[in-house]
Amino acid sequence: MNDPWTLTLEEPLYRELMGHLFPGDRDEHGAAISAGIVSTTRGTRLLGRECFTAQDGVDFVPGRRGYRMLTAAFVNEKIRHCRDENLTYLAIHNHRGRDQVGFSDPDNSSHERGYPALLDISGRPVGALVLAENALAGDIWTPDRARRVIRETVVVGRNIARLYPKPPTLPAKADATYDRQVRWFGDRGQTLLGALKVGVIGAGGVGLPLVTMLARVGVGMLVVIDPDRVDPTNLPRLDARRIDAMMPLRRVPGLASIADRLSTPKVRLARRLARRANPQINFIGIGENVIEPAAALELIDCDFLFLAADSHQARMIFNAITHQFLIPGIQMGTRIDIEKEWGAVTDIRTNVRLVLPHTGCMRCNGLISPSRLQDEARSRTDRERNRYVDEVPAPTVITFNTTAAAQAATDFMLMIGELVDERAPIDYLRFRPRERKMEPVVGSASRPDCPDCGAASRSRRARGDQVELPLPER
Repeated sequence: MNDPWTLTLEEPLYRELMGHLFPGDRDEHGAAISAGIVSTTRGTRLLGRECFTAQDGVDFVPGRRGYRMLTAAFVNEKIRHCRDENLTYLAIHNHRGRDQVGFSDPDNSSHERGYPALLDISGRPVGALVLAENALAGDIWTPDRARRVIRETVVVGRNIARLYPKPPTLPAKADATYDRQVRWFGDRGQTLLGALKVGVIGAGGVGLPLVTMLARVGVGMLVVIDPDRVDPTNLPRLDARRIDAMMPLRRVPGLASIADRLSTPKVRLARRLARRANPQINFIGIGENVIEPAAALELIDCDFLFLAADSHQARMIFNAITHQFLIPGIQMGTRIDIEKEWGAVTDIRTNVRLVLPHTGCMRCNGLISPSRLQDEARSRTDRERNRYVDEVPAPTVITFNTTAAAQAATDFMLMIGELVDERAPIDYLRFRPRERKMEPVVGSASRPDCPDCGAASRSRRARGDQVELPLPER
C-alpha cells in the first residue's frame, strides 16, 4: 500500500459524525467508521462507508489510563463487522479546538497496546481518527505493522472540502499567467488545481471544449478517453482542422474508407488542444472505449470525473466508479427532439447533472437502461441484425454543447474552491434555449437496495478495490 495516505468522506457521513462529536457540551465523544480502501501509484485512499456512533456511558466510558475510551464490546462488535464486510475499522474521538488536532500521549499509548491485536482480528489495516473543528488527524496501522498518517481528508459534497492535522503551509505564488484567475481563486486554489487529476469520458462536441477549459484554468493532469476519430460531421462542432478529418482524401472516389482509418483520433486532438492551452499539462489520452479495463482503471485514481459520452455502457462505468471510489462527477448532454413527419423542432434541452455518492445515482434516476446495455454489448453485426428501425444520428449544435461544458467547468471550479453557496441546490440543471431559461430538476433519492449507491451490504459504494468494476467479460 503506497504513501501518502488520505481519507475520503461523503458530506452526510461527515455531518453525522460532527453532530455526534460536537453537540455543544465541549466534551469528548466516540464513534467508529468502516472504510473501503484503494491503492494506486498516487497513494492509498480510505473511503468512509458507515458511521457507528458510540453511546456515552454505554459504549464510550471513562478510560483506565486516558480520559475516555470505547468499550471492548463496542470495538469487538464493530471490528468483526468490518472484517466480515472486508472493510477497514477506524476508531474515532474528538478534541477541543479548531484548525489543528493531534493524538495525545495516552492516545498513542493506547494504539500501541491495542492495535496489534486488532490487526490480528481484522487482517486489514486498522486505525484511529481524532477530530477538532476543521481539522482531522489519523494513525493507521497496516498488516506489516507499519504506521501511516492521514495526510489529507476530502469531504465530498456540494463543495469539496479538505481537512488537515494542521493548517498547510502557504503555497508559492501562482504563475503570473493565471493572475486574473488567482484574484478570485487565490494562490492556494490555483496550486490545488495544478495537483488534481481529472478524467473526461468522451472527447466529442461536449467533451472537447471541456478539455480545453480545464487545461486553460490550470488542471495539472487530464485523462481523456474516447475510441473515435474525427469525421467530417465533427468539423462544425470541434476545434479541428479539415486535415484531421482527411478531407482531401475524401474528395477522391473510393478513398473514404482509407480516410476513416487515417483521420485524427479524438484523444490526439484533445492532447493538441490541451497542450496548446497549457504546455505544462500532464495529458493521458486513451483511445479506447471506457469499458476496456485499461481505460476504466485509469479513472479510479482521479479526483474528479466528467461524463461527456452518450452510451449507456459509459454511464454504467462512470456511475460505478463515482460511487465505488467516492469520486465526485458531472454528466453532461444535450437532446434536441425533432418531429419525424415534418421535421419541426419540438424541444431542446441541455442537462448538467452533478453526480455525488449520496445524491441518488444515475441508476436510481432511470438513466441507465438494461435494454440499451444489452444492445450495446452486442457486436456491430448482431446489432444490425436485430435492429428493426434505423438509428439516425442525434442532432447537435456547438452552442448547446459549449453551454453544457461551460456550466460543468464552472461547477467544478466552484466546488474545488469551496465557493458553492451552502444553500445551493444539488439538483441537476436543465437549460431550455428556446425558452431562454434554466431550471433545476429534482432527481430521485438513493434506493437502499441500489447496487451502486445503496446502503445494503452488496452495494459497491465506498468499497474501493475490494469489488470489481462492472466491465464486460472478455
